[in-house]
Amino acid sequence: MKKHLLLIFAIAQLTICKAQQFAFQMTFVDAVGNTDSLTLGYDIAATDTLDAAFLETNIISSAYTSGLDVRAGNVWFQQNFGSGQFGQTPFETKRQIVPNTCGTGNFWLAFPVAEINIVSTHFPIKAYWNKLFFNDTCRNGSVFTGVHPGGWWDTSGFREELETEDSTIFLQNQYYYLNGTDTVNVYWAAFSDSTLLSVGINELTANKNSITIFPNPTSDFVTVGINKSFGEINCVEFYNSFGQVVLTSKQLNNIDISELQSGLYFIKVTGTKGLTAITKLQKI
Repeated sequence: MKKHLLLIFAIAQLTICKAQQFAFQMTFVDAVGNTDSLTLGYDIAATDTLDAAFLETNIISSAYTSGLDVRAGNVWFQQNFGSGQFGQTPFETKRQIVPNTCGTGNFWLAFPVAEINIVSTHFPIKAYWNKLFFNDTCRNGSVFTGVHPGGWWDTSGFREELETEDSTIFLQNQYYYLNGTDTVNVYWAAFSDSTLLSVGINELTANKNSITIFPNPTSDFVTVGINKSFGEINCVEFYNSFGQVVLTSKQLNNIDISELQSGLYFIKVTGTKGLTAITKLQKI
């Protein structure tokens, strides 16, 4: 009997250890001492919605804790951009594991994002985490930010690098939504290697293939330049900052982007030899 119990315990421990590739806890303290915490992480098998396998549960119907309540969720995204990428069901949860391929495979999984929602009547708030957890090539570019996704690289707004700092103090954010009578302030955590910190508006390439965009920024037409290693071009795709394809083209010259909203876009070029390259474009 004892052997069976030990075997069950060992299997349970093994299962827990493999629950996700990476997870860490953020602790939040408001101006009068109220505290709350949130568990975030990533796994290649996770999704941007709720995953029972990672013990994620929807608590959106639960009243917020008086003073300070911190949750992960998808409500702000759904209210502003629809229910495409982040699921049909609005959710808030105390634990969010997002997909990540550590810079390989699907480009959009290289920068997975968790939406952090905070309800408090006592700002400023201080957040704590263990920066040693981010001393890893898969996540040494991770950030906690109050800047709208897509703006981490090119704006001077509130953004803390999780590997170099272990705490930050922040105020109410310009991004928020209303849940009943409660104002929910929205922030984001993004997991990435150092690419996320080093990339600028001029160029981001996958597989180190050369790609240029001109003019950049632009308001109407753009031309894509590539090196000869690509061969013929299959497709040029324009993605918004949430990974949604908003425009496709078979041509490289004078692509009309005048109907796109102003903001940051990623351009992905796919060649007949199976090569891909990605760069960034600022639409003005």
